[in-house]
Amino acid sequence: MNRPSEELLHKTLENRATAAEAASVAEWLATDSGQAWASRYIGRDFDRQESCGDYEREEVASERIFARIKTALTRGRRRRILFRVAAVVIPVALVLGVALRLDRQVGGIFSDAEYGEFVVDRGRRTQCLFQDGTVAHLNSESKIHYPVKFGLFERRIRLEGEAYFEVTHNPRRPFVVEFEGGEIQVLGTSFNVKAYRDDDIVAVTLDEGRVVLDDRRGGRFELSPSEQLLYDRRSGEGRIVRGADAMRYSIWKDDVISFRDTPLAEVLETLSRWYDVRFETDGQPDRPISYTFATDNTLLDNVLREMELISPVRFERTKTEIKVSFR
Repeated sequence: MNRPSEELLHKTLENRATAAEAASVAEWLATDSGQAWASRYIGRDFDRQESCGDYEREEVASERIFARIKTALTRGRRRRILFRVAAVVIPVALVLGVALRLDRQVGGIFSDAEYGEFVVDRGRRTQCLFQDGTVAHLNSESKIHYPVKFGLFERRIRLEGEAYFEVTHNPRRPFVVEFEGGEIQVLGTSFNVKAYRDDDIVAVTLDEGRVVLDDRRGGRFELSPSEQLLYDRRSGEGRIVRGADAMRYSIWKDDVISFRDTPLAEVLETLSRWYDVRFETDGQPDRPISYTFATDNTLLDNVLREMELISPVRFERTKTEIKVSFR
């Protein structure tokens, strides 16, 4: 029996194939070559560990799962040999039955994947370790939606907020970061993504490697190291800034606050997420105020004191908020 195409395998494993296509894939999985393929591609990630959040690890029962796979494939091979000897044509209904049995025994090849979600509250930052070794540093008020086990042909997660990714290289299984309005395709690299739900601009800053942003409506933007893409979700337009200081945009993961020519409103929004506080502005300044500074002193009172020293701004704490006034 001929090996199904990569496209057909991909469609079947993502539950997009027709019943006939899925049946042909199931029949091929029962052959010697199909068993070898399944051993290489299905089993290779099951002996990895997976965790999300503060590096808590969970063992994956790889030996038990692999034994079930091999048992299912062996039974399918024996049944095929008997049919050859008897010169019996396998009816379509039986092949579909084999597909369903393989689905049950392998653990969801043809069914929907199981997903988890990791949420970082305001005022916190943490790390998420995926089963393939990829690390995501998550900023405050961020959320990641991820499959419990990655697919055979890609590693796909969904991000809302800001994260810095250190992706394990695997050319056969690209890492894909979805966000509202598009996705970022990665082979193996380090980059920062800022895509909060309320922000029109998605900022992607590449540290090393290569990434491509696809907005799913014809726009495609490729980044090289030390480049930053500013993508407008409303208009679909993107602007690439070359020579960007990638480290500055991801230094937050080292508990360092950094701003460069950043307007006051954006600074207050960042501090609000970082420290889980609420700012209330009283009036407007006589002229636009922006900030350029970096500090690893993460006490909020000290940060506000530094801002008061370099600008005509005054901060006053109350029980529920911080009032902002202008001198």
